[in-house]
Amino acid sequence: MPNSDTQDGVFNKQTKEIRYYYVDGDAGEAVVTQSFSGNVETAKSTFFTADALTSFDTNATQLEWAITADGNGLKFTIAFGTKGAPVVEADDWATLWATTKTSLEAADNYVKLVSYTIADFSTSFNYSWRSIDATPHLF
Repeated sequence: MPNSDTQDGVFNKQTKEIRYYYVDGDAGEAVVTQSFSGNVETAKSTFFTADALTSFDTNATQLEWAITADGNGLKFTIAFGTKGAPVVEADDWATLWATTKTSLEAADNYVKLVSYTIADFSTSFNYSWRSIDATPHLF
């Protein structure tokens, strides 16, 4: 559950969509088809590690999740309160979320790395993932 630090306002609102992609021969990249059965919790745990989800819950002040309109991705809107003075920016919620995200990405512990196998070649490849800015906001 997000923190409740709204005393000094909520800032840095952003909305993102995340999907997995794979190389589709000469056609380039293609979105990996997903089946979340309409369950946002399933979608969240498909894409994000437990540590990433903990960071969202700990550092966000407002947070909403949804499955993308095409059913193959996850959308979230996040915003952050501020701890107020005399807290330095590096210790405020938005910065803590961003630095934790960067650390988790560097350790391959943010988005779950998944692989697929080409049946004809019995070769495994990792899906790539992409997060894009999205509209409209969920709140």
